[in-house]
Amino acid sequence: INTLTGHTHSVRAIAGLGNLVVSGSYDTTVRVWNYMTGENIWRMVGHTQKVYSVVIDKKRKRCMSGSMDCTVRVWSLENGTCLHVLEGHSSLVGLLNLTPEYLVSAAADSTLRIWSPEDGTCLNVLSAHTGAITCFQHNSDKVISGSDGTLKMWDIRTGKFVRDLLTGFRSISQVQFDRRRCVAAVQKYGHAGWIEVLDFGVDRATS
Repeated sequence: INTLTGHTHSVRAIAGLGNLVVSGSYDTTVRVWNYMTGENIWRMVGHTQKVYSVVIDKKRKRCMSGSMDCTVRVWSLENGTCLHVLEGHSSLVGLLNLTPEYLVSAAADSTLRIWSPEDGTCLNVLSAHTGAITCFQHNSDKVISGSDGTLKMWDIRTGKFVRDLLTGFRSISQVQFDRRRCVAAVQKYGHAGWIEVLDFGVDRATS
């Protein structure tokens, strides 16, 4: 349909909503595009190092970006301005995920942070991993995160560590879950990768 040109370095992150595409680049900028027309609607400047992650907040007409400068920035999709700078991480913010109630960031500093998507307040810090966070997912009840060969579950409302779901792996690269099951892409030392499927059961997943 179109080629979106404007970034001056590699594009690391992309998110889409309707005709909008948000891109984050190693050139430190975040851009908002109309992919149908090819128009670069906004060029958003503020990060001082590479941008690694972006998400779109449809409800509030915003987008968020995570960067090697250790910050998360919240931008207006209506005028391209920076609304909030979320500080607290001590290393690159490589992963972001958003639900209506919570924005979660995961960083190479081995922590995840729970933020209010409304005003950027830090609600909780999840700190039990010992390595960079490689994957996570969250919903209104819990966070499940992968790092240092473990898969951990957290209570998103209190920030408390609940339990280890998996341990003893070389790496955990992806995780997805719903009310019943959790699926993780894992690898053990000396072995090829495979998929672990965990059955929560409805009662345990909703308790």
